[in-house]
Amino acid sequence: MKRMIALVLTLAAAVSIASAADHSKGITIDGRLNCPYISFNGGKVYLQVAITAAGIESPRRRPMNLSVVLDRSGSMADEGKIEYAKRALYALIDQLREEDVFSIVIYDNVIQILRPAQRVCDKRELKRLVEQVYPRGTTNLGGGMMEGLRQVERNLDKEYVNRVILLSDGLANQGITDPHELQRIARRYRARSISLTTMGVGLDYNENLMVGLAESGGGDYYFIESPHSLASIFRKEFNLLSCVAAQNASIELTLGRGVRLLDVIGIEYRREGNRYVVPLGDLYANDCRELTVELLVPEGTGSLTVARGVLHYDGKLGWFERWPSFAATAHYTSSLVEVDKNRDLETQAKADVAVSTRTVEHAMKALDEGRYEEATKEMKGAEMLISASPAATSTGAGGAVLQEQKQRLQSYQKILRDTSDTRKAKKSIQYDNYQTQKQRK
Repeated sequence: MKRMIALVLTLAAAVSIASAADHSKGITIDGRLNCPYISFNGGKVYLQVAITAAGIESPRRRPMNLSVVLDRSGSMADEGKIEYAKRALYALIDQLREEDVFSIVIYDNVIQILRPAQRVCDKRELKRLVEQVYPRGTTNLGGGMMEGLRQVERNLDKEYVNRVILLSDGLANQGITDPHELQRIARRYRARSISLTTMGVGLDYNENLMVGLAESGGGDYYFIESPHSLASIFRKEFNLLSCVAAQNASIELTLGRGVRLLDVIGIEYRREGNRYVVPLGDLYANDCRELTVELLVPEGTGSLTVARGVLHYDGKLGWFERWPSFAATAHYTSSLVEVDKNRDLETQAKADVAVSTRTVEHAMKALDEGRYEEATKEMKGAEMLISASPAATSTGAGGAVLQEQKQRLQSYQKILRDTSDTRKAKKSIQYDNYQTQKQRK
């Protein structure tokens, strides 16, 4: 009997090790400080968190529970936008499978369910429905978004990819128009594993609203200047959905004693007791997501675990599995030479790029408010920050990252100087800056 118990325990331990190894191969998380050594006086440090998802072994993608919410307001007649949107939808329909659940919601001042959520059977009938859509009326964006979310909710299944794609070319001027309320709704559905992607077409839509909805909804945001690009953008989004590795991911951060969280740059977060939760949305296969956390470390001696992080996402773990996690430790020293000697230059470079993207956000806010000179000053300040980085002279990966960002910032300044249409300049810069923050290109 004792030998049998020992054998069972040995097998259990082996399963535990194997399960942990298999899990770590799928999705991993790592956290690194730009300054592993810090002055005993404490100070500001940056924690660079990287989430990596491996490729999907199965050649067959997850089934989808997808709703497309299409703006049919009168302005969609301009430049043939509605026709390009239809063609993009036709191509999307061609890629769907019988096990996929699909719905179409169209909106102007009236919300219409063109096709209720159900499995894909007759693609020709689907296309026929789309063909009948024509532009009219005003823009109840919030009503369309909520109906799309409800359609996905009807068939919610965490084994499916549950997403709403919201397309608009104008300002929300009917129904719920308050951005904070719309974002609150998107967050509520994201907590249920329904994500939201937003697509802004042309130059007349509210990019701040669309970015905010995508951020709150855990999906992606696209600026589509020309309607000609609609089909390729739909294809790009579908390709992402086809390789979702985990849904509704979030990082739970627990800080060391006396450590303060100042910002998670470019990403919304919330405090829950003594922990901070950073929602990430969906993770894609072969994807590496990075985020920069700005922290204030207190004075001290010895060593301090500055932060611990745990990655959560939908799905159950096996009996012996653990959520991916990390711990980042700093060592106190009285020597500034030791601080500089041990500085992680690649992490420093990434942190400085993140800080510069935040400065660009400030510039975009100034541009929104008509403070053009302040916007150009902020943009120049972002470039100077990159030039002054301790990693600027590095010949390694850090130096290359900074050089790339410096060139990007210079291109932003050129756009501001050379583009007469402020709407176009702002949308273009904001979208590129958004992609830099999200590592989306």
